[in-house]
Amino acid sequence: MTSFISSQMGDIEQDIALLSNQPNVLNTCVNQAPRGRNKTRPYPLSELNDLKIQQGLIIKDLLFSLIGYEGCYIRYSEKFDPSDINSKIRGPDFKIAKHLDISLKCITKKLVKFGKYYSGLNGFLELYDRPEFGKVVQRLCFEISEFLISYQQVIKQIEDEFKFNSTFNLSIFETILIQKLSLKLSHFYDIVISVHTETIERSKYKHQTSESYFNNFIKSIQNDLKETGSIDLATDNVNFEFCKGGILLKIIQDRINAYQGDVISLEFLTKIFDVVSVDYVSMLNNWVINGEIDDSAEEFVIKMNKFPDNPDSPIYRNGEKYWDELYVTRTDGVIDQFSSKDIQLKILATGKYLNIFKACTGLYDFQQLNETIQPIDRLYSQDLEWKINEYYKRANKLLMKLLFEGYQFSSLIDSFQNLFLFKDSSKIDVFLDKSFNDLRKNKHAISTSRLAKLYDDTLQRKKDEFQVKDINKQKSISDDSICDVLSYSLSLSVDFTNFYDLAEEILNVKSFDAEEAFRNGQNSSIFKALLNKSLERDQMNSAASNNLPSSYDPDHSDEYAIAGVNLDMDLPFPLNIIIGQNYVLEYQLIFKLQMIVKFINKLIDNSWKEINYSTVWKYPGFHPRIKKWILRCRILNNRMKDFMNDLQFYLNFDIIETNFDTFKQTFKEIQRLLDEEKLGSNIDHQNIHNNGIGFKNGSLANYNHNNLFDEKILNHNQNFNDFPNGNLINIDNLINKLGSFLNNILRDSFITNKVLIDVLKNMFDLIILYNHYLNRLKKSLIMSDKDLFHKFSQDYPEKFQNRVMDDELIEARFKNLDGMLNSHFEIFNDSLTEFIVTLKSHGNLENQLFLILIERLEHCFPDH
Repeated sequence: MTSFISSQMGDIEQDIALLSNQPNVLNTCVNQAPRGRNKTRPYPLSELNDLKIQQGLIIKDLLFSLIGYEGCYIRYSEKFDPSDINSKIRGPDFKIAKHLDISLKCITKKLVKFGKYYSGLNGFLELYDRPEFGKVVQRLCFEISEFLISYQQVIKQIEDEFKFNSTFNLSIFETILIQKLSLKLSHFYDIVISVHTETIERSKYKHQTSESYFNNFIKSIQNDLKETGSIDLATDNVNFEFCKGGILLKIIQDRINAYQGDVISLEFLTKIFDVVSVDYVSMLNNWVINGEIDDSAEEFVIKMNKFPDNPDSPIYRNGEKYWDELYVTRTDGVIDQFSSKDIQLKILATGKYLNIFKACTGLYDFQQLNETIQPIDRLYSQDLEWKINEYYKRANKLLMKLLFEGYQFSSLIDSFQNLFLFKDSSKIDVFLDKSFNDLRKNKHAISTSRLAKLYDDTLQRKKDEFQVKDINKQKSISDDSICDVLSYSLSLSVDFTNFYDLAEEILNVKSFDAEEAFRNGQNSSIFKALLNKSLERDQMNSAASNNLPSSYDPDHSDEYAIAGVNLDMDLPFPLNIIIGQNYVLEYQLIFKLQMIVKFINKLIDNSWKEINYSTVWKYPGFHPRIKKWILRCRILNNRMKDFMNDLQFYLNFDIIETNFDTFKQTFKEIQRLLDEEKLGSNIDHQNIHNNGIGFKNGSLANYNHNNLFDEKILNHNQNFNDFPNGNLINIDNLINKLGSFLNNILRDSFITNKVLIDVLKNMFDLIILYNHYLNRLKKSLIMSDKDLFHKFSQDYPEKFQNRVMDDELIEARFKNLDGMLNSHFEIFNDSLTEFIVTLKSHGNLENQLFLILIERLEHCFPDH
């Protein structure tokens, strides 16, 4: 007897589809079985009363319909259009002859769905089994193809039973299909329908990319704020154009979660997920172990951005920005295992750090490290997060050893401390002595190049002896060499924006409740308002800091060149990954304040020399009241010097040195831990058990942490094993420690408090005003004594020509001098009191360290 399946196409003429000039070899050449108009008219069932004959005829038709073809009594629905893609993937609906016995009809209606599903799976393979849909979808297509082979074998077995088993009937037919095919077929069909539906939905919004991108960006920000309280910009918010990669895995995961109570379905779906995700797991292993991305279809959770080939492009010149934007996480298609922002950031950082390590060392093959690395075998594994964490720790260790042992990072921080925070300020003092007259001039009226050269000569910086571009080509870098790197990357400049305006600009960055703002749905208006405020602030600061030379007022420190002096720093890669531009800016702010304090101290010292050692000021023949007045001038000068000394001691020792000592202790501990660690790592199952973490393989129930106590024990063990190495041998922690160090100094030195910085500026201005006043008094003192006037008029007749000297004029001059001195005393005392009161109010409410300075000032000025 001839097989129905093997012969069903032999006696029917098929429609042939002609290939186009550029054919797709994956397209079918045979359209579909011919429609009913070409078929022989079947014998009417209404004339067949024998139930056995009806059953035989309908079984024969079912054998055709189960492989997607029409029979005599089972036909395609009129709605089915084989030329329509959606119809093809969803499969045909069948209509059954109306006169079929009702008992047979009920069973037949159930069974024809198998044919619909079978046709749908074949249509799905025809459209989706292509490389552009990605490896994950192709894995699914392969599994479906394998299943369809077994499906056809079952249908062939049923056909044999029908031909040779006289007891075979429709009920047995149904039982075989349900037992052997139903569960897998229905799950595969539902999955492919979900995949196709997702692709159709995405194709509708394909041309709305800008709006879709913005909405995804807002959702990403909301998610970041909810999970971490901060905004992560290292994300790619562009949605996939069709279903692929993580989207397909998420579809299967959703079914896994929905069938938690069905053990058989759960086992099957988990197996399918494991098989389909094989290439995804391979990409994950390649990324976290080797730092490589093998993702031709761009379906992996990590995306590598493509930049212009032009090496002069700005992105290449800014190493920090380049590495921040080179690798990003995708927000679309994130599977449940990677839903945590912490896991995403660890996966991203792991591969990123490995690539930085390879770029710096030229070591592109980690096999030389003789490591034992156990890769991730499946995504539904209870040790998944543990392994990701171990890979993350390995990448951190490699980069930390590179920084501390290769680039002498501790010495680099010491150099920053010397150059920006004046740990050893002897050379800076020499520079101030040599450049003092230039630094007290208007910033528009000095030679910046002369200042820069003077700074280089004073600090003995010889740039020609070291080329920073070769930093990554040297086998080893000594402490002296890293200082050379820093010196080469450093240059002195005078900014148009003075210190006070720069500090105010930073303080003017207003915080706002992002969640509340986004909840209102006015996303565009929010960003426009923020942009406008930013532009207005830039314009305001630009206008305030770029006054013309003609408006220069020598009695205000913000118009001096010293207020704009800056150290520009352009660190080479990879040092700029750790000390980014934001940290350099914080170093610069502290440097600027320190320079102003030193400059004012130098100004007071010069005035002190003038009023104590100049011929006029120490003239012994002055009237006693003039001598008393001079003594009061010296007393006020000394009070100002005491104030500046207390302030400088507070900044240098109570704030900077104290914080730096704590910071250096962390560095010493990091260095100790790194010395104990080998460069390579061992990550295998043996280490898992040695660490006290036991895992049961393969069970989805284990992955889900059904036992609350098991999960707590696991977390406790992971936290225990993370300490202390996990906390210290960590790039993010190192960056955060550096940030905390700088933030503490900025906070404790008043820079981040607008009220205090304004009061401090007022103190600086009145000290400068008084010292300028003292330096202009020499002629007035000469005119206050007849003998001294006579002597100087003989030595310098041109300067005292036509000057009249009498007792009345001398009296008037003295009253004016005494009144001005009284005013300076009063202003200084009032301003000092205001500074102490303001500092005390903020110290009691915000910062207890302010009380240290208050105690010193109150001890030094008990009568303030």
